[in-house]
Amino acid sequence: MNVFITKANASRIVKSIDLSKAKIEGDIYKDKNQVLNAMFSKYEKHELLAYKTLMEDPEAFMSEIYEKISQYEDTYWWVYEKKNPPAYHFNSACPCLLSNFKNYKIPDGIRFKGIQIKGIQKDEYIKMFHSKYSHDNEAIIINKVKFNVNNYRKWWEMEGEKLFLKDKDAFLMHVNNKYQPEPRILNITEFESGNSGVERLDNSSLIEIENKIDKLIRDSGIYYYLNKKNTTVLRHYAKWTSTAYKNGPFNLNSTGYTNEEIREVLIEYDKRFKFPLKNYLKEYYLRKNNPELKMDQKLLEQLGFRECLHCVNLDNMQNKDPRSYRVRGIGVPVEEEPLDNIGYWSDEIMELMSEVDEYNDDIVHREDLSGQED
Repeated sequence: MNVFITKANASRIVKSIDLSKAKIEGDIYKDKNQVLNAMFSKYEKHELLAYKTLMEDPEAFMSEIYEKISQYEDTYWWVYEKKNPPAYHFNSACPCLLSNFKNYKIPDGIRFKGIQIKGIQKDEYIKMFHSKYSHDNEAIIINKVKFNVNNYRKWWEMEGEKLFLKDKDAFLMHVNNKYQPEPRILNITEFESGNSGVERLDNSSLIEIENKIDKLIRDSGIYYYLNKKNTTVLRHYAKWTSTAYKNGPFNLNSTGYTNEEIREVLIEYDKRFKFPLKNYLKEYYLRKNNPELKMDQKLLEQLGFRECLHCVNLDNMQNKDPRSYRVRGIGVPVEEEPLDNIGYWSDEIMELMSEVDEYNDDIVHREDLSGQED
């Protein structure tokens, strides 16, 4: 029996394998494209090829590529980081399949509240927590961060989110008075599935998506040869743009340019070309091979998926008094208050994380700059 999954969970399946060790051959686009091969690292190519295989032949993906790695761990950066299993959907119009929700970053002023160790600056706390930096006080810092984050998450669930959505200024005043963070919180960083900077493709044809990909490839070539600095920096580091989001020096830097000059070129190159190209290529694979994102139910269960509780409830609703429900979306009856089921946030959070993990050291598998590639 075929069921439906979200784009988020398609990405989640790919992210659940060890792409640094995967052996995947093939072209990431219609033909072997020299520009794309020079642009993407081996890890990035493997991610795209794994996604392509999943869209073309899920059974081949399972038998030839899939090798599960350890589950994603809580980074304590976000309000929503539940470890719930992903869901598949019986109904292609399920609101949980179609809905779009946000996630919210927890301010460092709250995460590191109450941590005061003589001789250690806050930046060092962050380094200890996120890169597992060895230090005598590491356990103290980690336990305190976990306590602070869990406390904030409970408050957010009980009253914070409602206040934030109703009046952001009132929320900021309340959260600053409640937690007394240092420095004071001036805004809350939000991430949404549409925040990648990539044009929404829901109504685009396959030809239109191909045209967008082709244009990005051409424009990236123009950017590459725009000036001597671009050409020099990208010849050395185009495949490793993720390192630009770190603050450290660039390894094996023989470009003649400073770390900041290199970082500026790489970030612009990544945001204008690499990041959108990854999204367009994945959309291209999907539209060409599996536009409805249908997959075999038993195969998904092998991958750890479970049935969507909302879909199950929708089936039960069919036998109830229709006057008790209203119609939303594509003729789908739902209760007046949306169902708060496990898969509701799980699908969406993976959508968000899959988009921002390009900039998240704890989620993306980094390649060693000293390594050689063909």
